[in-house]
Amino acid sequence: MEESINRREGKGKVLIVDDAPDTLEIIQKLLYYEGYEVLVASSGEEGIKKVEQEKPDVVLMDINLPGIDGTEALKRIRLINPIQCVIILTAFATVDNAIQALKEGASDFVKKPFENEHLIHIVNQGLEKFRTLKEKEKLEEDVKRLSITDDLTGLFNHRHFYEKLEIELTRAKRQKTSLSLLMFDLDHFKRYNDLKGHLEGDKVLKRIGEIVKRSIRYHIDSGYRYGGDEFAVLLIGASLDQALAIAERIRSSIEQTELQNITVSIGLSEYRDSYDIEDFVKSADDAMYRAKNAGGNQIHRNIP
Repeated sequence: MEESINRREGKGKVLIVDDAPDTLEIIQKLLYYEGYEVLVASSGEEGIKKVEQEKPDVVLMDINLPGIDGTEALKRIRLINPIQCVIILTAFATVDNAIQALKEGASDFVKKPFENEHLIHIVNQGLEKFRTLKEKEKLEEDVKRLSITDDLTGLFNHRHFYEKLEIELTRAKRQKTSLSLLMFDLDHFKRYNDLKGHLEGDKVLKRIGEIVKRSIRYHIDSGYRYGGDEFAVLLIGASLDQALAIAERIRSSIEQTELQNITVSIGLSEYRDSYDIEDFVKSADDAMYRAKNAGGNQIHRNIP
């Protein structure tokens, strides 16, 4: 089959897994002229690898394959992508195996020899089902993301702070690793709001969120709008000295933005075995208020 057939972009991407060259060629041509981009594999292991690399919409897979069979390949594919659409190709003698594959999560099966129109119909149905499941999964992810995100700053919200903190405290205890907490609020923010109005105040809070996200380690640390003009940052695996460097990055970045005398008072604390969640948060909060009471625009550490 020409390479251009494999590379065609159309209504969807189908991976055919079959070790019979004649069957491969027939299905490949059928689906190509139906408008699909077509990929092929001749063993279960190769099929699994291509699912991982190519992320097809539909997998059309023979149940009898060299190496691992279609049923085992199906199980492994669904570990890679639980909603992957897999249609089983089966000879009459292995229909029972195909029914078992349906119980394992296959979307449908087609008996060999197949009618061309029937095969195309089943693949089209599989594509629609897969796209519906993908859309549902995306909507669920969006709902979850919105439920833990502060709309204004784009940071995580107060509720998620405590959920994440509990997870990280458990991890720090189990793995004996460092965990630091940074808490800060804005100096002179009430006066700024009174003078400029809440819309301008919201712009400042949004800018602070951007600075926090830029200052912390992507996919390691996490930033939160704790409430009002108070923020928190969880620093995973960071000692107090390492946390101090990140805190100074945040403090100096905010000072340099020249937000009409808006600066921040920052409190730092490193987790200790004697702390529960409330103790840990209070230790960082107390350090923050010491920084505030000392004049603001500075960092205080909670040192045992």
